[in-house]
Amino acid sequence: MSELPPRMGPATTAILREAHHKILAMGDDRFAVYEQVVRTLAKVAHVDSSYIGLLHGHKVRYVYGTEDQRFDDPVLHAYGPNGPVAWLLRHRQTYRHRYDGGAVLRAGTSFGDVTRRSADVVTAPMLRPERGAPDSVIGMVSLHSYTPDVYGDEAVRACEWLTGVLARVLVRQDEDRAALADLAGPGADVADALTSHRVVEYLSGRVGGIRRTALDALEDPAADLRAALDEVRERCERVQCELIGLTARADTGPAARFAALTPTERTAALLLARGLGNREMAAELGLSVHTVKTHVKHVLGKYGMADREQVAADVRRHVQ
Repeated sequence: MSELPPRMGPATTAILREAHHKILAMGDDRFAVYEQVVRTLAKVAHVDSSYIGLLHGHKVRYVYGTEDQRFDDPVLHAYGPNGPVAWLLRHRQTYRHRYDGGAVLRAGTSFGDVTRRSADVVTAPMLRPERGAPDSVIGMVSLHSYTPDVYGDEAVRACEWLTGVLARVLVRQDEDRAALADLAGPGADVADALTSHRVVEYLSGRVGGIRRTALDALEDPAADLRAALDEVRERCERVQCELIGLTARADTGPAARFAALTPTERTAALLLARGLGNREMAAELGLSVHTVKTHVKHVLGKYGMADREQVAADVRRHVQ
């Protein structure tokens, strides 16, 4: 990324500054934030297709996307070893189509209009700072064009900058949620906890509101049906986006526990998940058995579990 100019032009800077103020004012409304990010970048450069993805174990939740300026259905996909997600995890920097003529892109998952091939792409990683370790990739923002050579240095810099804003917003929300959970204590039913009752309550409220909008339009002879349909469309898109976000919180325990480990402890936990004993782990890591026992003890303590197999099963739930 050092090849890019350190500053952007005044017009792009003004667009990004306005978007930044709007995003901060949106609070926890992730749908509105995602929509603002994509709409803002479409003002800076031509965008035929786009997506925002969040990593969850070995899968990506594509929480928001567009195709020809229309909302694209959110999806969940496992990522492969050679596609864009794996590339971002290896390099922790922005991927550009010009790096390899789109070879990495073609090795990944297709989305949007699969009958058309992107001719230019910029995919910026969302990074979370890690204490004493390289930043970790938590997601990405990707812009695609069916026209080649669309994303110049300024467009790439704008995408990186706004992706950084989005990453900080999401990390702060997750930290606030974790702080509330810590305040409530182990096993407490915090207000943000996801249960089947809350999912039913959520769906009943959202779908009921959409149904009432449709009924009001049908029963009013003077109603603007086009406006009513547009409202129904927007609210359906919001529900789709929020639902895939809810699925990420359906069982965040394994992910949260794994994230609380140090990089060395994470490696030890992954070896536990493979069923390795202390001597096998020592050989794998090039450490003494005593040091491995210390790491395992720390992992068990952070997980609040006394049994290695319990931890191994919990880690496997996270990475699968």
